[in-house]
This record gives sequence, structure tokens and C-alpha cells, in this order.
Amino acid sequence: MKLPRIGTLIACAAIGAVAIAMTISMAQPGCTSVTGKNELVISGKTLKAGHPGIFCYRDDAGRQLRFVLARGDDGKVRSVMDACAQCYNFHKGFTYSDGYLICRLCGNRYPIDHMTSGKASCVPVALPSTENNGRIIIRTADLTKRAWLF
Repeated sequence: MKLPRIGTLIACAAIGAVAIAMTISMAQPGCTSVTGKNELVISGKTLKAGHPGIFCYRDDAGRQLRFVLARGDDGKVRSVMDACAQCYNFHKGFTYSDGYLICRLCGNRYPIDHMTSGKASCVPVALPSTENNGRIIIRTADLTKRAWLF
């Protein structure tokens, strides 16, 4: 029986490391689970300007519906589904970096202050929300209306 050469072993290890790194980078970002019957209540203290949070809600049909909340430089909370009107079929959603929401499929970048407006056909799907006394409120019916994105 002939033992493999050290070069072959190193090459295989390198290919395996690259495959693992690519799989991790392509994985969906984690989300913070929230629950509620008619509305979801999220503490506004969890949102820092320029740092979006990705949240998920499991509806009555068992679908996990993801959404993004972010506080702009003006202090206002913006909310969108974790999907855009054009790229939603691919179920990639968004990631964020340096104050931008970024489509994981086409790469379009949206500044947090303008994340509810799109470019070309890639437009983040807006989600109504209100902020009252430091609490962000999202109606579960508004999420369910957008379940087709997932």
C-alpha cells in the first residue's frame, strides 16, 4: 500500500478549508427570535444607530419570517423584510457592513437612513412599524401579509 504524498495532503486540506469558509460566508445571518400574538414588541434600546438587527418570527403556518430593524442617524427606526422585491426568490436576504444594508444576491447597498428605497428592481420590502416609549411595535398581520417572500 502506497502512502499519499505530503503535498497531496496539504492540497486536500487547503481545498477543505476553502470549502468550509465559503459555506460559512454564504450561510444566512442569524436572527433574534421574537414572539407575540397580534403584535411583536422589541426594545428600542437594542438598536444602535447604523447597526441593524435581524429578527425572525414564526407564523401560525410554521414559516420563519425574517425582518430587519435599524435606527438611522436621525434616531428614527426603519424596518424592512429580510428580502427584496426582486431577489427574494433566492432566499438570501441582507447582510450589513459599515452602516449599509447589503443585498446578499445582487450586492446593492442601502444606507441605513435610506434602506426603504431601492435601486433598479432590487428594493427592500418595507414593513410598517411604530416606536412608542422606547418600544418598537410590529403587527404580526403585517408580517403575515409578506410571507410570500419566504
